[in-house]
Amino acid sequence: MNEEQLIKEIKNNHVLFEKIYNKHYTTIFNYCYRRTGDFDASKDITSETFLKAYLNIHKFIWKGIPIISWLYRITTNEINLYYRSKKYKPKLLNKIYSENFISTNIEKLEEEKLNAELEMEKHEQFLKVQSMLKKIPLKYREVIILKYYERLKIKEISIILNKKEGTVKSLLSRGISMLRKKI
Repeated sequence: MNEEQLIKEIKNNHVLFEKIYNKHYTTIFNYCYRRTGDFDASKDITSETFLKAYLNIHKFIWKGIPIISWLYRITTNEINLYYRSKKYKPKLLNKIYSENFISTNIEKLEEEKLNAELEMEKHEQFLKVQSMLKKIPLKYREVIILKYYERLKIKEISIILNKKEGTVKSLLSRGISMLRKKI
């Protein structure tokens, strides 16, 4: 079943959203973690992203663009909210938690956190670049991460960020230049 068919099926049977979640969860979480460097915030942002996608899948209109682009856009918006407010609290998740609809497995979360932290420690170069990325403005940082960490094409990045391809290329070039000066 191709993605377009899957989305049509999900609109009739929301249980099938699990396929999108299972396929893209790790990618979205890793993107959040690279952008924030904060495991707990990344878990919250990723969860909020998928919750928003689940609740709004009926609004998604297939235009030949993969659904991962839509998920990246939601995630990018949530990350921007996170950076605007260091007291980031995912609205939908907090409502669900407060209504006791979700019970979390603390041991599993701790194990996942430990594994993610160990993986990050293995990559000293990544950490060095990550710290340099935090020193450049957000608009350059997000383009660099989408291009080099997420390995997206310029066209995909322009769709996610809702910017023209030329603007994305310019932001990418300037961002790389800034990184070089810092290194």
